[in-house]
Amino acid sequence: MKQLRLAPSQWAWKAAAVVLLTLAVHSSSLFAQRLVKGAVKDANSNEPVPGATVLVKGTSTGTVSDSDGTFEMQVPNDKRELEISYTGYEPQVIAIGNGCFLEVLLGENTTQLGEVVVTALGITKEKARVGYSVQDVKGADLIKAREPNPVNSLTGRVAGLTVGASAELLGGPSVLLRGDKPLYVVDGIPIQSDTWNINPDDIETITVLKGPNASALYGSRGQYGAIQITTKRGTKDKRGFTVELNNSTMIESGFLTIPKVQNEYGPGDHGRYAFADGKGGGLYDADYDIWGPKFEGQLIPQYDGEYTPDQEYVTTLANGATFTGNIKPTPWTARGKDNLQKFLRPGLLQTTNLAVSAGGENFDIRFSGTYTYQQGIVPNTELNTGNFNTTIGYNFNKKLRFESALNFNRQFTQNFPDVTYGPNSMIYNVIIWGGSDWSMDDMRNYWQPGKEGLQQIYADYTRYNNPWFSAYEWLRGHYKNDIYGYAALTYSFTDALKLMGRTQATSYDLFRNEKFPYSGTVYGREQAKGDYREDRRNLFENNTDLMLSFEKPLGEHFDVNASLGGSIRSFQYNSTFASTDYLNVPGWYNLNNSLFTRQVFNYGSDMRVLSAYSFVDLTYNRYLTLSLTGRWDKHSTLPASNNSYFYPSASLSAQVSEMVQLPDFFTFLKLRGSYAYVGSGLTRSTIPAAYLIAGRDIIDYGGDYYTPYEGPNYI
Repeated sequence: MKQLRLAPSQWAWKAAAVVLLTLAVHSSSLFAQRLVKGAVKDANSNEPVPGATVLVKGTSTGTVSDSDGTFEMQVPNDKRELEISYTGYEPQVIAIGNGCFLEVLLGENTTQLGEVVVTALGITKEKARVGYSVQDVKGADLIKAREPNPVNSLTGRVAGLTVGASAELLGGPSVLLRGDKPLYVVDGIPIQSDTWNINPDDIETITVLKGPNASALYGSRGQYGAIQITTKRGTKDKRGFTVELNNSTMIESGFLTIPKVQNEYGPGDHGRYAFADGKGGGLYDADYDIWGPKFEGQLIPQYDGEYTPDQEYVTTLANGATFTGNIKPTPWTARGKDNLQKFLRPGLLQTTNLAVSAGGENFDIRFSGTYTYQQGIVPNTELNTGNFNTTIGYNFNKKLRFESALNFNRQFTQNFPDVTYGPNSMIYNVIIWGGSDWSMDDMRNYWQPGKEGLQQIYADYTRYNNPWFSAYEWLRGHYKNDIYGYAALTYSFTDALKLMGRTQATSYDLFRNEKFPYSGTVYGREQAKGDYREDRRNLFENNTDLMLSFEKPLGEHFDVNASLGGSIRSFQYNSTFASTDYLNVPGWYNLNNSLFTRQVFNYGSDMRVLSAYSFVDLTYNRYLTLSLTGRWDKHSTLPASNNSYFYPSASLSAQVSEMVQLPDFFTFLKLRGSYAYVGSGLTRSTIPAAYLIAGRDIIDYGGDYYTPYEGPNYI
């Protein structure tokens, strides 16, 4: 066997090559990297956490999460863990593993940042120190599954808050807080709201102050609690601006269930029916009761039979009696058993929002525009809503800050349905009193030939109306402009003492009209000669506040937070309601076209309230807080000898879990108690005296006062 021998120089070169190859392999392994992506979210709300710091553990290599909470970065292959942190949250160390996308959930760090809540007058406090019941709802929760009215989304979210959602266009929800109607407040300022002028895309949080002890600083308006809305402002995105586009479309199939009705018997009474003119000329054809003959295909004079003035037809009735008339009999069948399903259509709710936000060291600004289109399930009904919102904040220097907000809301529709009880309601005509002897398809061409604009077609001409006729001819228009906004200046004398001046305005103008066509019938207007009505309302309210605030620790154990302020509230309301007394010329809808003397009502109301208020929170060792408030009001609508009143309140909060050592299964324990004494001024100062003289009932609707004759679904 031969052996290969290398010279010493050859051995040296061989060894060097092996060393270099080994270093190259290790160097390649050392510098190889992989792309890691992920998202940082709040563990409780599952909302994105923008600006969170993401570091490769043990290094200074890292990045921050974007506005939607996402991040991506290159990580060396030999590094297996990331550190994620953000102010107010517990830091997380998460293993990278073999996955390509990481979801990081950050839990709140209660030792770093106490949960805060917005209380009366827009004052922020630590939630644990509040001595009364208060509950928050995040604005993001209101747009996940949209409702036609944003307040409907509070259903089931707040203990003690009952929301009776309305399925009607312009039907405001019935909102009761512990059994009474709450006050609506936006950014610390009370507003006049029908709840349709609140845009969920602009809401940061909703805070519900429960009971008078929570909202005593609002005076008589807050005696039943308050729903406080905090709007979005600017952006904290590292790029300095954000653009958000949000669109949602929801289709409603209609009713969850259709009322079950009988389809064995048609209209009439005692098993007898014969149509002649729908006004009593036949047998039981003037009042549409459903106690007539059984549907068995027999020939009976009906609404669609041919009228032959020169020929008479004899019909034998169920009891052997006969009826003679000029209407040619047709088969008696249940051809309209699906009338409601044939009449209704799918509803549609479509909302588009565009928001642009910017922020910097000295400013924040946000513009938001929203358009909502709602198609009713009743044909020819709809509601359009446009909303524009802007908020601006600017720091002139470290001591002086300016803030403002403006919200404009426009509601408009040429027709919204009337679904109350009576012949004015299409559902009333179809389900409650409409039999299945007539077909919805036969009613589409709703004018009688040769009598267009004068006489509708239907199976009854005494009390009820063709549903298609009501949908396309009996029109109710609604046009409303809502504006509310504020401007505020805050000057900080020191870190502990600041003065805030703020003025706010709420205003709306409303115009509604009703075109009641010839041959339309309703209770009290049986002559069926049509009508035209106009309803105009204007409201303006201004609240101007001046408040001095002090917040500072006193020694090692005590903290004090106190404010002293005053406000002026001015309120003006005017309304005019006018109606024809039947129409002189059919189809001309004008107040000058009244057959008889027009009916006109008008009303005006002014009010002024002067107020002074104060509160003080005294906290011992961060776990025991005593809160005292007081408000004095002087009301212009009360007698001069007794036109002022005082609202005091007191509350005590004790965080037991911070005072003593509790078992591990207790994470937080607080005891609280409160007391308040409240009252109210003249709460119905806007009731027109003319309406009371006329003896009409008054209906409270969305903060306004209506008579059944004038709205909201007036006839």
